[in-house]
Amino acid sequence: MFVMGSDHSYWIIAFFDNSNWEREFLLINQKSDNWSFRWFPKWHAEKWENGFQAAKREFWEEVGIKHVQAIWTETFDTDYIFHRLWMPEIHKTVTFWVGQVKNKDVKIQEEELNGYKRANFETAIKLLSHENYKDLLEKVAKYIDMEK
Repeated sequence: MFVMGSDHSYWIIAFFDNSNWEREFLLINQKSDNWSFRWFPKWHAEKWENGFQAAKREFWEEVGIKHVQAIWTETFDTDYIFHRLWMPEIHKTVTFWVGQVKNKDVKIQEEELNGYKRANFETAIKLLSHENYKDLLEKVAKYIDMEK
């Protein structure tokens, strides 16, 4: 019987309000096996961290933004099956917090990322490479509108 592995990662879906009072979301291009995705990044917790601490640390390390005003009332999860021909399938769960960022100076970690884009909702939906992330962004945008 085949046993699938499991994995859990964390991230902050960041949004900015630009000078036209239009909300922008931060998307990244992940380096991975010589291809690139436009999505929300996610990484793992260290042994001493809870999920939110991991999300904040990784957000700072990957995009260079240390201060995020997180909206604590809800988290968003998505899951999928991660597979490569040379490794067993992994059931991947990702927990996201939503956070507003005032500092718009993004400095990506070039070893991990190819680039980033700040995009309004309509553009972000078109740019996201996975349907589960498009669904997630729709939920997050509604959530932000209710919270603000």
